[in-house]
Amino acid sequence: MPNAAVVYNPTKLKRDALDEVLELARKKAGWSETRWYETEKGSPGTEQARQAVEDGCDVVIAVGGDGTVRAVAEGLAGSDVPLALVPRGTGNLLAKNLKLPIYDLPAAVQIALEGPNRDIDLGFVDWKRPEGEEERKAFVVIAGMGLDAQIMSSTDEELKKKVGVLAYVKAGMTALLKDRRMLIQYRVDDDSPKQAKVHTILVGNVGTIGHNVTLMPDASVDDGQLDIVAAQPSGPFGWFRLAWRVLVDNTLLRKVKPRKWRDRDDNAKELSYRQAKEVTLVLREPEEIQLDGDPFGKIRAVRVSVEPNGLGVKMPMGWAPGPKHAA
Repeated sequence: MPNAAVVYNPTKLKRDALDEVLELARKKAGWSETRWYETEKGSPGTEQARQAVEDGCDVVIAVGGDGTVRAVAEGLAGSDVPLALVPRGTGNLLAKNLKLPIYDLPAAVQIALEGPNRDIDLGFVDWKRPEGEEERKAFVVIAGMGLDAQIMSSTDEELKKKVGVLAYVKAGMTALLKDRRMLIQYRVDDDSPKQAKVHTILVGNVGTIGHNVTLMPDASVDDGQLDIVAAQPSGPFGWFRLAWRVLVDNTLLRKVKPRKWRDRDDNAKELSYRQAKEVTLVLREPEEIQLDGDPFGKIRAVRVSVEPNGLGVKMPMGWAPGPKHAA
């Protein structure tokens, strides 16, 4: 009989609450006893997911926020074991982009045990620390450097528990007032190296970052490409144009624009877009980096790449791939 593994963050959902629902569902589906793996402060899910794979589990259920999902996905890389989500975070960005249920335990459990598999792309970062240490991490949503990572690293966790995404506003305003830019040398795929001075570089696998904010309008979780966004607005009007692009243009107007207008907008100074399989960045000064909303400290250089169809994810009942596998 198949069996499921649950990698859960105990600060997001108590085991008993999920076990009650899961027990009924797994007996009805004819699955064997569930295996449980609790995350810890210094071990957010990667090692637990790898252990679940070694233990022969047929699906790994990640219970927690985007950080737990990212860590579990990293642990499942290279295996054929699919990931199922029980979203319990502030953003729940992968779940929302895949249109998975949020805060609906019975529906999430049913999907984990009975839902169809969907292969999505898995992003990887290979970075070098200022001291020379090298490390490799995975991500499923977005890797960000500059202003974006500064906001994540300075957000008050206690405030986030109380007010959710509004906590990012306070951190964002503080970072904006500093108006700090990064001087970078970058290379996209096989292009020649170039230099730029930007506020933020984002490399993503999904397009929407919550509350209908469409940051990467052409992003798809299974197109084998990474979407790259560089933000370098100048002055209040530049920030206004950036906000208009993200909040209004990308969501409502982009689809009806002629192609040449979209190409023009994609090369605008305040917010420019590229798609690629790999991007390499060398930073003049050490900069903060974040993966799927979690800060990972400062780095000096990084290579971001994609593994097409590198992760299997459980989808809602009745889901079937469309012509372009759009999310």
